Amino acid sequence: MERARSRHLAIVNFRSIGTALAQLSPQNNAIPRLAYLMNFARRRIKDREANFDEGFSVVLPTRNRKEFLSCAVTAVVSNTQLPFELIIMDNASNDGTSQMCQTLEKKHPYVVRHVRLERNYGTNAYALGFLQARYKYLVDMDDDVLALSKGWDRSTIDAFRRFPRLGFLAMNVVQDKYTNGGKHDISKYSESTVSDTTLQIGPTGGWFAVTTRPIYNEVGGFIFRPYKPFPAEDGKYIRKLSKKDYFAGILKKAFVYHASGPYWNRAYGYSKMWEEKYQRHHKDFLPLIHDVQIHEVPSPQYAQAMVIKAEPSYEGSA
Repeated sequence: MERARSRHLAIVNFRSIGTALAQLSPQNNAIPRLAYLMNFARRRIKDREANFDEGFSVVLPTRNRKEFLSCAVTAVVSNTQLPFELIIMDNASNDGTSQMCQTLEKKHPYVVRHVRLERNYGTNAYALGFLQARYKYLVDMDDDVLALSKGWDRSTIDAFRRFPRLGFLAMNVVQDKYTNGGKHDISKYSESTVSDTTLQIGPTGGWFAVTTRPIYNEVGGFIFRPYKPFPAEDGKYIRKLSKKDYFAGILKKAFVYHASGPYWNRAYGYSKMWEEKYQRHHKDFLPLIHDVQIHEVPSPQYAQAMVIKAEPSYEGSA
């Protein structure tokens, strides 16, 4: 009987090991990460002799939030004046996102590009998207950015020219009763002005933020940890920048409406995505999506109006 029990335990142990390896392999680590590092190294070598086109490569990861995504695409297409491309990194969505993206590709040929990923890489998809980017300025954009200031692109180029050690530039955010846009309290920021460009220096998030290809290559790019879908890629990138004496800031007079936080997600039925994002890390955020009381559902038109309203309030305030 003891021998049978030992044999049973051995089988259980082998099965446990096999299960662990099977879970590790598709979620992985080693193979996708090694492939990414090799591709990044090749891209960096290729870029040494490249003359980058003066435009913007906007990389937008998404998963099962097609209503937000539709607004995000419209915001970029309607408010970008210089050459750009919009690369949608679809993290294995199953809500009709793929079909919508195919329609968007046809509507905006050679501008919108849909990349369908076989599983959810989360924000690691930024790193994958930047491998494919062709313009000098690289933009990481969240799919819940619903509105955007017109002319943000020209203002961004001015900022990089006027602040030589600027490495990462986020647009400012609207803050209202529905969201703080992911931005800290204004007391956390100082200001620096050159000509008519004012930056707020302080905690900077990657809701809609820009770096340049040469800087990106120099510091080693965004983090890629495919086994961890939400690796705080913006904060880790800023730390890389600081080691090379670059800084991050927020462009004071250019705005986005970043529909972050529990209210917008609950109002649009994205509670499951909230749970998926925070179930492994920041579990203290999980109850927020259920505790929030929805009194009204704000519209994308409201988000656009709030961006327009925010811009004049900063006129002459630099």
